[in-house]
Amino acid sequence: MAEDQVQPEKRVRGLRRFRYLIDIIVLVIASIVLPIGFGAVYTPQSLQSQFVFAAVAQFAAVAVAWLLVRLRGERLADIGLKRPENWWRTVIISLLAAALVFAAMYFSEKAGFRRDLSRFKAVQGNLELTVYGVFYALIGAGFYEEFMFRGFLFQGLAMLFDASRGAWIAACIVQAALFGAGHSYQNPLGMLITGTLGMLMGFLVLASGRNLWPAIIGHGVYDASRFVLFYFQGPPLGWAAF
Repeated sequence: MAEDQVQPEKRVRGLRRFRYLIDIIVLVIASIVLPIGFGAVYTPQSLQSQFVFAAVAQFAAVAVAWLLVRLRGERLADIGLKRPENWWRTVIISLLAAALVFAAMYFSEKAGFRRDLSRFKAVQGNLELTVYGVFYALIGAGFYEEFMFRGFLFQGLAMLFDASRGAWIAACIVQAALFGAGHSYQNPLGMLITGTLGMLMGFLVLASGRNLWPAIIGHGVYDASRFVLFYFQGPPLGWAAF
């Protein structure tokens, strides 16, 4: 009798875990198809329009993610988008994290370890484009990437892996690897650096009680500050000669 009662519960848990896998696949497909669909209607010709175009496609993907979360009976708080216990502490932690990453990246690039960010070279000396870049950094990098990678994907992978402590660590590694792969345009070093930053952001989310806001704010501020730096001296263009 006891076995008859336990087995259905195991099957339900298995089906529940399979649902997370399906949702991840659906969102990956949507994230690929949506930009293609929008691109069939409008092709951005300038970097400014590329920023706006990307933001629109990203918000559409976030809407799909939100729908998937609701359809499985969860809330956005379940993937980390919840109010922090203390906003001031959250903001301070976020700014400190952004400053540390900015300093580490700045001095490593001066030492010759450079990602290829030449796609943003038009930002140098262009105030209007810099403003677009700053807003896009807050929306695209800060909110979108953290919501999708450290929120939806991170939680989905952890649930798929059985939600244990080891599962969360494994999920952190996988989401970071995928995050790095998504930045392949930056060259192999850029993928490695971005993947490492993705892992650090994942651990920041875990240390914050699975709250996304420290990572959202820190990531957005860091990328926004990089655009300001690009305005004055331009982005790194790849490997430096020693």
